[in-house]
Amino acid sequence: MIVFRQVSKVYNGTEIIKSLDLTIRDGELFVLIGPSGCGKTTTMKMINRLIEPTSGVIEINGTNILEQNPVELRRNIGYVIQQIALFPHMTIAENVALVPKLKKNKCQKL
Repeated sequence: MIVFRQVSKVYNGTEIIKSLDLTIRDGELFVLIGPSGCGKTTTMKMINRLIEPTSGVIEINGTNILEQNPVELRRNIGYVIQQIALFPHMTIAENVALVPKLKKNKCQKL
């Protein structure tokens, strides 16, 4: 489960994300839709700490993401940010599944 509690993001004095409260439950299909510049990408990048929130709390499975090592956090999240980040020879599902697949193989070799 991913939970946003009163999450805000400010750039150069402009509040881009304003007190976002949001819960995405395990197994739930969730989509962010909105016009260019409304904060969709910023919101997604805050989940994996590519962008740090200015205020508020983001939790994944009850753990505050700011208490986690950013590299380890990202290794435990399968995501596709935008088309430029995709491997073109793979489907969306294969792109999303790549990190968990690599982690599984690494664990099996240990």
